[in-house]
Amino acid sequence: MGCGITLQEPKMSRSVIGFLCLFIFVYVCARAGVAQTPAPQARFAVEFLGENGFPPTYAMISDTALTSSHSCSTLYQEGSLGRLANANTGAEQPSALRWKVCVEGDTFSFTPIVIFGPLDRANQFAPLTMLRHQTLATQSGRLNDPITFPEMEEVGLEPMTLRVVNAQSDSPYRPLTHSDAPSVLIDYTPVDREGGMITLRNLSGKAVDAFRIGRFQEEGSQEESSIGSYKSDGFSSVIAPGASHRMHIGIPHSGKMVNGMFVEAPKPQYMVLQSVLFADGSYEGDEQTAAKMAAKVFGAQVQLVRIERVVGPILAEKGPDDVAKIGRIRTAIQHLSTQDGPETVAQFRSQYANFPAAMLTHAESNIASAMKEEDESVDSAFQENASSFFQQHHRSSFTLAQWWAMIIRRNPE
Repeated sequence: MGCGITLQEPKMSRSVIGFLCLFIFVYVCARAGVAQTPAPQARFAVEFLGENGFPPTYAMISDTALTSSHSCSTLYQEGSLGRLANANTGAEQPSALRWKVCVEGDTFSFTPIVIFGPLDRANQFAPLTMLRHQTLATQSGRLNDPITFPEMEEVGLEPMTLRVVNAQSDSPYRPLTHSDAPSVLIDYTPVDREGGMITLRNLSGKAVDAFRIGRFQEEGSQEESSIGSYKSDGFSSVIAPGASHRMHIGIPHSGKMVNGMFVEAPKPQYMVLQSVLFADGSYEGDEQTAAKMAAKVFGAQVQLVRIERVVGPILAEKGPDDVAKIGRIRTAIQHLSTQDGPETVAQFRSQYANFPAAMLTHAESNIASAMKEEDESVDSAFQENASSFFQQHHRSSFTLAQWWAMIIRRNPE
């Protein structure tokens, strides 16, 4: 799934089960400067052909990269770089690629820049003057032309083939959808070659605290994967009464190579909204799934209260700067208990009395795991912001206390 990178506020942790981005990231750099707001839907994508029968991967090119007669964007690629079998094992290994992608008229040109040495993910777009790198020869082509880079052998990599294609597939993925929760409807809309949009419409007058969607090869088959979300980090609900919730998801790829080109042939898939948990403790759909979600919601909220109790006093102190406070907060969070005692279990049973007692007993093990996940999620958010956001030139416009207030807000609307 290609992901547009824009200038962002500090990251806010939220416990979400879902599909992850692939290894290609995009940010746009036209001659006039850096575009901060990518177009909502791309017209073109870069297709990196898969090896050994694997389907290709894609990086969407935002239309903001194509608005002038000559403009450029940058793709960043790391992870599975194909290495030559006879490459010099003693040489420094490439760790990532940057692609300078330029368009002039109907011609696209690609310049690969090979990055060496360990990567700092918090600073992955550091200026090239700070990184050991080697720029290879530029290759060009038009829409759908295969473009190959034989010079990659110079740095111990297999020659790579890519092409520019339309962002929307000729055979878009369109799964069948069904809801087992009468009060919440599910719909799916194709977006591009890498993803689509799920829309959940809450027809009830109750807030939704959690939901789970299963993906099946066909109706009645065994579940292949799932996606869902549950109330966490102080947010008042996942879906407000009468509101809609949209989420972008990746799509499965299948097809075959025809004359050197990958032709999509998506397998049919069945997408089911299996269960919904409402804020008043009621539920619709699969009972066992709803009970497990109730335990996760409950555990996350219990742990968040514990986290608030240790974070608040540290933030209120005068003197230490934000980075120093982050270190102390992370230490305090890591020492918090993530165990659920008898009182916690009794409170859980009381709050979700709509469920059969046996079902709650079966779900209780999820309370402690949700408490641990909440600890790790919030701690991770502080860690990421310590390295990427709370730098000297940011502090005056956005403080640690302001960021934390957004994390624990009880009504995000």
